[in-house]
Amino acid sequence: MKLKLFALSSIALACFTATQSVQAEDQWVDVYGKINVTLDKVDQDNGDDQWELNSNASRFGIKGQGQAGTLEAFYQLEWEVDITDNSKSSSDHLKARNQIVGVRGGFGEVFAGRHDTPTKKLQKKVDLFGDLTGDIKNAFNAEIRTDNIVQYSTPKMGGFKAKVAFVPGEDTGTNDGLTDGTSIALEYKTGDLNLGLAFDSDIEGENVDTTRFITQYTLEAWQFGLMYQDTENGTADGDGIMASVKYASGDNAFKLQLIDSDAWEAGVSSKVKYSSQTSVGWDRKLGKKTTFYTYLTLSEVGATQDDDSIFGLGLIQKF
Repeated sequence: MKLKLFALSSIALACFTATQSVQAEDQWVDVYGKINVTLDKVDQDNGDDQWELNSNASRFGIKGQGQAGTLEAFYQLEWEVDITDNSKSSSDHLKARNQIVGVRGGFGEVFAGRHDTPTKKLQKKVDLFGDLTGDIKNAFNAEIRTDNIVQYSTPKMGGFKAKVAFVPGEDTGTNDGLTDGTSIALEYKTGDLNLGLAFDSDIEGENVDTTRFITQYTLEAWQFGLMYQDTENGTADGDGIMASVKYASGDNAFKLQLIDSDAWEAGVSSKVKYSSQTSVGWDRKLGKKTTFYTYLTLSEVGATQDDDSIFGLGLIQKF
């Protein structure tokens, strides 16, 4: 009896596998994620000195694609999860990230939903300390993941590509048109050189305009990055510059990043508070999807001139 059951189970499994293979010919689904935990020593001029365990935008998601006639349909549903939060309420440790649906073909691609703006995505790998205190979102505005976005991306033409996005106002009183907020990014890549220029208009509020320029160059084991940004809100102006360098040797990477910015003076984002930051770090690959790292970030608060520092030990596990 056990032998018969084993044989029937094997046949059923083979049929299921065959069915999945047929389905895989025109569609696929991928579950992915990243857990990024650090043990941090935080020292602040205002006296808040403590050790913290932080989750640093750990996330999981589902993405996939399939045929839609002559086009390819695709989707993504991603959430941030705080694995260090002891709350039993999902609203305290779970929040939506990029969540979109769209189609692509020879014309390029179009998607709609919630997503990072083209200006935010333009940072690419110039920011070496993303999701940590040294993340550029703490010194520059325009790091926006916006709801109600519709975006079109051109196909690559030589080394050139463009992204155009608009955000309807959805009857908010002052903003209720189809393109109340717009974000445009132009990118060019040739060999080891990347260049980019982006413009945001009314994404962070009426009369808030931001221009961002980035360049990234790879020279053998070295990676160099530079970003300049200017923001105007009708009454104040804030600009800033960031430079980064990374050296890779085997499973090790050494990083340095410098930021000088007065974007906080424009007052368009509550997250932007630092006028300068210096970050250094060391990454050690422990496996294809596992990285141990340590870092130190020294920051100056723009409004008070207080000095903050944070030293951390971290582990990233991707899946």
